Amino acid sequence: MREQVYITGHRNPDTDSICAAIGYAELKNKRGEIDAIPVRLGELNQETRFVLDYFNVEAPRFVDTMKPQVEDLFLDQAYCVAPYISLNKALDLIQDNHLNNIPVVDEEENLIGIVSLSNLTRCYTEVWDDRILGRANTPIDNIIGVLSAEIINLPKRPREYNGRMLVSAMDPKKCTEIEENDLVIVGDREDAQEEAINRNVSLLILSGGDTLSDRLVEKAKANNVTVISTSYNTFMTTRLLPQAVPISYVMTKDNLVAFYLDDYVEDIKNIMADTRYRSYPVLNHQNKVIGSISRFHLISNKKKKLILVDHNERNQSVADIEEADIIEIIDHHRVANVATSGPIYFRNLPVGSTCTIISMMFFEQGLRPTKKVAGLLCAAIISDTLLFRSPTSTDLDRRILHRMAKIANIDVDDFAMKMFKAGTSLENKKPSDILKGDVKRFTIEGEQVRVAQVFTMDLESLEMIKENLIVRMEELLKEQNEDVFVLMMTDIFKETSEILVVGGFEEAIASEFGETLQDRSFLSKGTLSRKKQVIPKINAAISKSKNS
Repeated sequence: MREQVYITGHRNPDTDSICAAIGYAELKNKRGEIDAIPVRLGELNQETRFVLDYFNVEAPRFVDTMKPQVEDLFLDQAYCVAPYISLNKALDLIQDNHLNNIPVVDEEENLIGIVSLSNLTRCYTEVWDDRILGRANTPIDNIIGVLSAEIINLPKRPREYNGRMLVSAMDPKKCTEIEENDLVIVGDREDAQEEAINRNVSLLILSGGDTLSDRLVEKAKANNVTVISTSYNTFMTTRLLPQAVPISYVMTKDNLVAFYLDDYVEDIKNIMADTRYRSYPVLNHQNKVIGSISRFHLISNKKKKLILVDHNERNQSVADIEEADIIEIIDHHRVANVATSGPIYFRNLPVGSTCTIISMMFFEQGLRPTKKVAGLLCAAIISDTLLFRSPTSTDLDRRILHRMAKIANIDVDDFAMKMFKAGTSLENKKPSDILKGDVKRFTIEGEQVRVAQVFTMDLESLEMIKENLIVRMEELLKEQNEDVFVLMMTDIFKETSEILVVGGFEEAIASEFGETLQDRSFLSKGTLSRKKQVIPKINAAISKSKNS
């Protein structure tokens, strides 16, 4: 089983963040070294949903914690059995595989019970009556298996094995015990064999390897009597026969304790402490048993393996990132404050998109992405570079997009127009939706700064909701206990942003852009990049204000 590694972008995912996680997971899985799983830390924005739908790719699973889960542990193999197997067979499986219990599943492989070693050993200490085989609906195959018997006569429609278990040791003429449908054990006495057949027993067991004469075989057929022969003597046959009872008769059915792959380790520790079982079945989301877990598995306290893409700042990542073991970072932003437990692979390039770097890694390693993933990588490069209108764009982004577009078989300009139109639509959007869509948080000179960006193809349409946006920005600052909120409203094709500033340093930030603040906003032509054009100016404005 390959080790699971999670790949995630930042907490407020954009198209580059989501597509980078999916693309890098495919690259890792193609190499076959790990089981790479793309995940996301937040809700998808409009543009990203359009991109995933366009290329028919499922969104990464949402996670909000890196606490270890059952799926992060190395599980024991599951030895699942059907409810009709014999006690004897179940005991052999437990002993041969050094197990404490065995999950019992139905025809659909759903868990219906657990048979433990204690369930089985209790059977040997309890005194069962002589009708136990019938009461437990014991299949004839179980009886044949336990006794290692050979079939002499097996009717097409055998009688029900619901009578008593008897040993025919008396003179048949004096024996009045045997009744119809009983299960009778006899030796080599032909008169006893015949008397049992005459009384229409359901099963005649010949001990000591004995057999029937041809005449009695024909009579057994005529009377619909099942006849088998075992090499065991009468004592051993009598002793072994109750072990043919199916495990469904003794298994635990109620209040079963099982765990799912997404259960948290800290939660199952508490459950294990309150229960007496030595091991527990593990189920997937289809309720199929895929393994078992015991207290031994919890000793390692293993952390999730995590790869960060499109970010390397602690406050942009999962809240409890210290619970994870970061093993790689692929990014195109400034180097920030994520700490690791040891040396890692860190690839950081000054390009317009993380997906440009991941595309390069495909080419460098001689691997070809699937057509769908190639499309996602193209979409992310187009999105993060604003189709090369952003100052973060490089010639490398252009070359990589050109190569990937051939694999994805897309017309770049046509796709970009569709994507931007879908992503910038403000139809039915509330101010809260706009302000939480693409947000990043920064700590600058001790000030908590939130910077959001919304793209549009019609900047004038935002004027109608500008007042409501400012009110909601003020509310969010109080709710989050932050100091500055900056909103970039960017017209992609006019290459202009209207910038709203709420909180402290409003005049200083506008001044840093060479503009004058009016109604808590200003227009900045040529400003498209939050990372390269806005964050440095906010940083400079706050620093100058605090140090003046």
